[in-house]
Amino acid sequence: MATQMQAIKRRIKSVESTKKMTKAMQLVATSKLRKTRNQLDELKPYYTMVTSTVAQILASNKGIDNAYLKENKEGKVVYIIISSSLGLCGGYNANVNKLMDSIVTSDDLIYMIGTKGAAHLSHTGVPYNDNYLSLNSTLDFKDITTLVGELTNMYKAKEISKIKILYTEFVNNMTFTPHIQTLLPVDINEFKDIEVTNKYTIFEPSPAEVLDHLIPMYLQSVVYGYLVESVTSENAARRISMENATDNAENIIDDLLLEYNQARQAQITNEINEIVAGASV
Repeated sequence: MATQMQAIKRRIKSVESTKKMTKAMQLVATSKLRKTRNQLDELKPYYTMVTSTVAQILASNKGIDNAYLKENKEGKVVYIIISSSLGLCGGYNANVNKLMDSIVTSDDLIYMIGTKGAAHLSHTGVPYNDNYLSLNSTLDFKDITTLVGELTNMYKAKEISKIKILYTEFVNNMTFTPHIQTLLPVDINEFKDIEVTNKYTIFEPSPAEVLDHLIPMYLQSVVYGYLVESVTSENAARRISMENATDNAENIIDDLLLEYNQARQAQITNEINEIVAGASV
């Protein structure tokens, strides 16, 4: 009986140690979640202005001739895939990998962000570009500029047919869903719901040339926004996962304490029975 009680004590101490770690990770994830949500809010004015200007040009220049608006018939499809570089974030990576498996083939050109997704692709034998693996950790806008510049040049040279991005949409602190969005060619229908001014605007040197510079800026803000949104979703998933782990640890501790008290009570009862039996002899 004493040996059993000692074993229960060791288990309680071990679970309490685990609970401290999960609680600490929950607090860290909460702090990171707050930071990335603030970044999302700060991105909105810039993204809104660029998007509004693109919509204004397209609205006032119907049938404009621009390479970014035309779909290339030949070339590989490019996927920018955003995953995590850390674990313990629930089903975040599993959901990304599941969607990735359903659409990506070895014939596609894949730009991978996050080592978890890269490990999954390596396991399945699908090649990928690893130049931007750490972008989900650094969130460096200069790397986004380099990435978008590289892909837009390839698109204008008709080396690739489409550019798509797989990211995780952040709905709220409890809901986040992986999505695929087409970046190029730019879909004019995406700008139909954006309110534009009725004033006639003159673009110099020409609307097409303005778009040549403006669309890469638009893509930079979109890709960066999706990256921050994915990291926000990751932190929210990790916070929930660690919160659940902490709650489970507390439940296990409660069950072990009950088991310990029952064993202690059984030991006391046995000792009393032995004393009573000895006194009656």
